[in-house]
Amino acid sequence: MRGETKMRRRAGVLFATTALLSFVLAACKARTAPEEDDKKAAIAVVLAHELACQTYDFDKLDSLHTPDSRGIEESYPHPSEPDLRQGYQVYKDAGVHIDYRPQDAVAEVRGNVAWVTVTLHSVWTADTPVGRAMLGGSEWHATFVESHILVKTPGGWKLALGHASMLPPYFGVEPDYQEHGGMKFAEVREGSPADKAGFKAGDVLIEYGGRKIDNYVDYARLVHAYSEGEKVMVTAMRGKEKITREVTLEAMK
Repeated sequence: MRGETKMRRRAGVLFATTALLSFVLAACKARTAPEEDDKKAAIAVVLAHELACQTYDFDKLDSLHTPDSRGIEESYPHPSEPDLRQGYQVYKDAGVHIDYRPQDAVAEVRGNVAWVTVTLHSVWTADTPVGRAMLGGSEWHATFVESHILVKTPGGWKLALGHASMLPPYFGVEPDYQEHGGMKFAEVREGSPADKAGFKAGDVLIEYGGRKIDNYVDYARLVHAYSEGEKVMVTAMRGKEKITREVTLEAMK
């Protein structure tokens, strides 16, 4: 009888434990579904923001931001309105066309606050003298990374703070930071522009775009001097051999 009683107790404990686990898992699923919906909704607001920027839809932009929203772009935080409108108005007046191509959008949600980051490959074109002067030509390519903080309001998710930074074009090398009278390539990534041009690990960069390179800092100062798709003349030493190649820069990966 004692053995039978113990077995019943164990069965009862197992049943109770199973029931409790089922309840907890169901609760987790119930919480996860709304969280995923919030993530999608927050990302949708950010993508709507990017579309409004490229189409110069300023009224739509206003509707997506909180009244006191701020932006950070190569400066301290500043009011999104009227700064955002004024910044894009200049491009609109110059006849500049913007094609944002968002990808890799991810979101995190904590209660009524969401964080969204998105990568924006973009193509800027102009067919007016003023527009071409602004872009440095009829077409300009750039990749941006934007991070946004959103808050949930009765009217849905709203943008409260945004930060944008432009990625440098992709050359495809990992520098050796030691002194070499240039910048030694510790690694040349396979399939990169540097690799396609024939450069190898161990080569020492001495000129980039016609400018002398004595160390990594010299190269770092030139990273943003060129844009995606531009061709740059690059010279490196391989032992005692001087190698000069034309490199076509690509979008950062």
